[in-house]
Amino acid sequence: MGVENYHVIELVGEGSFGKVYKGRRKFTGQTVAMKFIMKHGKSEKDIHNLRQEIEILRKLKHENIIEMLDSFESPQEFCVVTEFAQGELFEILEDDKCLPEEQVQAIAKQLVRALHYLHSNRIIHRDMKPQNILIGAGSVVKLCDFGFARAMSTNTVVLRSIKGTPLYMAPELVREQPYNHTADLWSLGVILYELFVGQPPFYTNSVYALIRHIVKDPVKYPDDMSPNFKSFLKGLLNKVPQNRLTWPALLEHPFIKETLDEMEARETRAATAAARGCDAAWRGEGNIIQASADVAVSSPEGRSNSVAAVQNGNSPKLHNDCRLNSPNAATGNSSPHEEFPGFASPNDVKQPGSQALDRLENNSRTVKGAQIIGQDNEALALVLLPLKRWSKESQHSCRDQDLPTSNQSLRILSNLAAAGAIQSCRLLDEILCVLLDFTGIIISLKSLELNDLIAKSFAITKLLLDNKGDGFGASYFTHWVALSENFVQVVGSNEDTSGRVLYEASACITVVLSRVAQGLQATSLNSSPEAVSTPVMSETMKRILDHAKTCGLVEHLCLSLATSGSSLISGSSNMLRAACEACRAIWSLIDAVETLFMKSNVYSFPLNALWSHSLTRLEIRDQERGSLTGTDSSRIIDAVTRAFLKSKAVQVAIYYCLHQRLEAVLSASIQLLSRCCLHSAIVPGVLCGLPSSLPVTTVVSGGGDGTIVSEIFSILSLCPSSNKDNVMGETNNFKSKLVNPSALIMHSCLILATIAQCLKSTGRNSALFMLTTSPKKQLSRLSVIAHQFSHDDRTKNSLQPHCASAMLALASILSLESGASVESSISETSLPLIPRTGTICEHLKISTGNESELGPNKANSVISYWHGLRDGCVGLLESRLKWGGPLAVQQLCASGIPLLLIDLLTNNHLTASPQGMDGTKDRVGLSPLGVIWTISSICYCLPGGTSIFRQVLVRSEHVKLIAELISDVHLKLVKCWSGPGGGNDGVRDITNAVIDLLAFPFVAIQSAPGLPSATASVNSGFLLSMGSPGGRICMEDKNMVKAIEEDMGKYLKILLEVGVPSIILRCIEHLELKDLGRPVAFLAKMVAHRPLAVQLVGKGLLDPNRMRRLLDNSSPREVMLDAVMIVSDLARMDKGFYDHINAASILEFLKEFLVHEDPNVRAKACSALGNMCRHSSYFYGSLATHQIIGLLIDRCADPDKRTRKFACFAIGNAAYHNDMLYDELRRSIPQLANLLLSTEEDKTKANAAGALSNLVRNSNKLCEDIVSKGAMQALLKLVADCSAMALNPSRRDAVNESPLKIALFSLAKMCAHAPCRQFLRSSELFPVIGQLRQSPESTIANYASVIMSKVANA
Repeated sequence: MGVENYHVIELVGEGSFGKVYKGRRKFTGQTVAMKFIMKHGKSEKDIHNLRQEIEILRKLKHENIIEMLDSFESPQEFCVVTEFAQGELFEILEDDKCLPEEQVQAIAKQLVRALHYLHSNRIIHRDMKPQNILIGAGSVVKLCDFGFARAMSTNTVVLRSIKGTPLYMAPELVREQPYNHTADLWSLGVILYELFVGQPPFYTNSVYALIRHIVKDPVKYPDDMSPNFKSFLKGLLNKVPQNRLTWPALLEHPFIKETLDEMEARETRAATAAARGCDAAWRGEGNIIQASADVAVSSPEGRSNSVAAVQNGNSPKLHNDCRLNSPNAATGNSSPHEEFPGFASPNDVKQPGSQALDRLENNSRTVKGAQIIGQDNEALALVLLPLKRWSKESQHSCRDQDLPTSNQSLRILSNLAAAGAIQSCRLLDEILCVLLDFTGIIISLKSLELNDLIAKSFAITKLLLDNKGDGFGASYFTHWVALSENFVQVVGSNEDTSGRVLYEASACITVVLSRVAQGLQATSLNSSPEAVSTPVMSETMKRILDHAKTCGLVEHLCLSLATSGSSLISGSSNMLRAACEACRAIWSLIDAVETLFMKSNVYSFPLNALWSHSLTRLEIRDQERGSLTGTDSSRIIDAVTRAFLKSKAVQVAIYYCLHQRLEAVLSASIQLLSRCCLHSAIVPGVLCGLPSSLPVTTVVSGGGDGTIVSEIFSILSLCPSSNKDNVMGETNNFKSKLVNPSALIMHSCLILATIAQCLKSTGRNSALFMLTTSPKKQLSRLSVIAHQFSHDDRTKNSLQPHCASAMLALASILSLESGASVESSISETSLPLIPRTGTICEHLKISTGNESELGPNKANSVISYWHGLRDGCVGLLESRLKWGGPLAVQQLCASGIPLLLIDLLTNNHLTASPQGMDGTKDRVGLSPLGVIWTISSICYCLPGGTSIFRQVLVRSEHVKLIAELISDVHLKLVKCWSGPGGGNDGVRDITNAVIDLLAFPFVAIQSAPGLPSATASVNSGFLLSMGSPGGRICMEDKNMVKAIEEDMGKYLKILLEVGVPSIILRCIEHLELKDLGRPVAFLAKMVAHRPLAVQLVGKGLLDPNRMRRLLDNSSPREVMLDAVMIVSDLARMDKGFYDHINAASILEFLKEFLVHEDPNVRAKACSALGNMCRHSSYFYGSLATHQIIGLLIDRCADPDKRTRKFACFAIGNAAYHNDMLYDELRRSIPQLANLLLSTEEDKTKANAAGALSNLVRNSNKLCEDIVSKGAMQALLKLVADCSAMALNPSRRDAVNESPLKIALFSLAKMCAHAPCRQFLRSSELFPVIGQLRQSPESTIANYASVIMSKVANA
């Protein structure tokens, strides 16, 4: 097409580039602008640049960008034909000087959309100025003149060349520095400033002065400028390009952010256009029309109004914007507008014989006409013929001729689909087959020119699939296979930068999968016969899912997300709608697969299964439940999780999907991310923006702005807290009305809870990982969660799932503070947010028989497959008990909380018989995590008073039920549980919680005199005492300690009756070695009490394999120490345990421990060996065989004083019963003597002195060594040193604690042998002993008298 197709009317502009004429296109009468540019005098580079401008213009289709309608080139000149605009913004400035802020704002919104479109397509304008901004009909702003624009390649970072108007240039441009798209944003700021003020912010006639002002001077803002306008300009007019307000934050600025009315009007028009198959809505073609009701009305009058508008010079065009429109845009029955209403399109040149299609298209624009066509087989055959022709033309020789008729066929089909005119299933199947075949062919041609056709075809397919009346007939699967193949082709090869093809293809996938999910859920939730699907429907749905799982669909949907994310990273939002549909499609697939799995598998929390006596309990759990929702779902989630972690683009895509505030997309994205969190422990850290390079124990601020967690909190803050707040679910914060705000709240809270639980499971103990370190943000985020349940704080109604989820989120975040290494004010901030005592009590008591349908199983007290209805309630209760202080504990106990919690744990067991119980119904609503919080809460209640202790623990039925929680059955159920609170960590946590509860009395009386003997295991089970409520009771409430001591005998009897010792032993078999600390500590506590010790040993406590596991070097240090102390205490208690200790084969371990690097291990090994020799010589031979005596002697010189003390104790006992080991013990004499002369503890000296006496107790074979090695001299020196104290009546207490008595006793024993008596008699210290006969301490006086008598009688 050339200039001969236009009438040139008049010259309207002239410049150095050439001339601009007003023209009119022949045959149509369309007014155009014709820009003639002479080639003469221009270089090849100039001509190349001109062609570049033309190519840029040709690609641009946007309401606020001047549209190029045509172009041609002759040897002498170029001619570019564009739409004709009325005037320049420059002329308005000349006439009016300045504009009101409201008008400036209206212009700003349009210019922002235009620039966002350009930058999304990687184009920088580079010459923004008022002269290049035109005003069209209806005050629509048009950006033009791309003579200096440059398309950015995908590798472009910055550009280096200065062109443009100096007044509007950015600082980096005038300084000839590298620049990028933000230079256009500076220019935009200057233009808007000039529109409001009347002149640019920097204005002078001197170019050099102007450059200096632009680079250095601050911008001065007038006082009458609104704060929002000023903030916007300050963001744009930032001299540092990197700090300049830019995409996407710029779009959210309040000065230019669209109001709900503006957004809804635009989206409604776009949606209506989509239903009509109107090119203008999607490609931005056509001229301008103001938004009016006339355009959207589906009636003959609507069409005549459009024609009237054309005759008045305002050609209709549906408003389009490059920003995202709703993926859920409603489709109406409106009749479609032509591309250029009232005139023939230049692309739609009619072929012979097309008159019939013309008539059909005209008729299809009304509902009645469409319905007539839908019942006319011949008419439909004629409509489908152009589409079928593509499959017959192998060489596609007629492709160009077929395009107009194919377009026309699609427009007709779009009208028929929008009107719901095709009722026959057979016809619908035939149309779908033709459409899908046609779509596949034109995709395979890989021509960008066909993208519009592809998108239209997918859009119609989506409508037909969604409206298919017969549900899931056998043909539906055939359509699905063809559709999925087409989708795979699109993802793999499509280069449509507008994103429309990928969006429409993804939307088709979403429609099918969501219908499958809904169909399966309908048959699961409604058991009535009429609701059950037919066998054909069920089989079709299963076949679709099987195909989706095996055809690589998930990988291609993830690739779609990655493509969209890459586009977003580059600054374009064109692909965002496709990302939204990809998220919805993936979630629909997961939802359908999980629903199908749950239909054939019994679903039950471990606690419910424990009490139900059902097959779930007896068979424990199908091994496939290692993945709670099935292996098929797990594989899909694994693929998505790997894509999410591998690709930053996928993460960005999902972030912006959340940012869209579209309900269906939000729900899908949030639930998808929840599954990924549960699948991989790495994902929660990514969602919080935590650096992966730091150890998990390093506390850093997480959840900052720009993270997905921050976005979730924002979504939650925008939701109404209940339907009472907003009856229709309407909110100004979302792009459409919320259909189910409670569900959105629930899913948002559940993902926050899941993130917190997963962070904790990986060892991250701080709420700062999610709440940032900002106290203001911490309070804001915690309050947003609490607000979702606080409105129900005074109600007595049943606990609603969305409120329960909010409680769970808050409880889970607060649980991160348990064991936090960095102090924070979280606990102080959160305590006022926890519900009142009365509310908690009501929630714990309420019987929930008919829950909302929001959960996966409405008949159960569950809010997700992984979380129970009451989990959050007991979690917050635990936080209140833990942080609220003694008063909170007393208040809650007075309200009956402890017994309520006991009843909650045992509800089904106490209120229903095994025969009458339905194992699939859970009326309690406690997941494994909830069970742990419940037990912990009971434990925190115990310090509330003697009566609480007696109510909970001094009742056999309660102890039995609590002990059942660590029975083999329940621990196996928990181990198979794949959600929070399950697996090996869950087994550990529930075991520790139960043990803390059962061990409470032992810890409370651990320092009380006489229970047990202070000479026994001083540090046995030390791990249990750390931070235990029982430990605090010992120090704070002496009366309660006394009461516990009084009831201890009764409590021990209950433990024996229930068989708690043997339960703990079996429990150990379910735990990993690293998790044995608390159970073994509890065993160490129990062993100190003879009745429990007897049962423990009888049940295999000292089994060789068990002891080998506990004492192995790979065992945790505290486990190893407690295991040694268990042996030590048993050996000390009774020689009847010696056979069992011997059978345990532990001497080799004890031998290794004597040279262990840890002094605690060496000391406890010495103590154990000493106690093994306490009652008899049973182990003497074994000690000799294992060569242990020599190592014991070496320990007398150990660097650790406790080890030296117990080494002396062991040597003394090794010599006590006979002289079998005397020869080996000979070497110990100088070591013991040295200890007597050193600055040792009195107990160590006493042990050394006692050991020396035992070395002469059974024979005189060591007497010579006793004398020659200085032992007697050391004993006499010790006696002499202590004599002054012994003779002073006021120092009697000190004498009792000194080693003097043992030293005198030892000397008395030695006097039985002549060499010793002779040494004594000759010693210069001997008179001291005579003096001690006058000691006021009778024992000392008697020993001294015995020595003197023996020496005198010799």
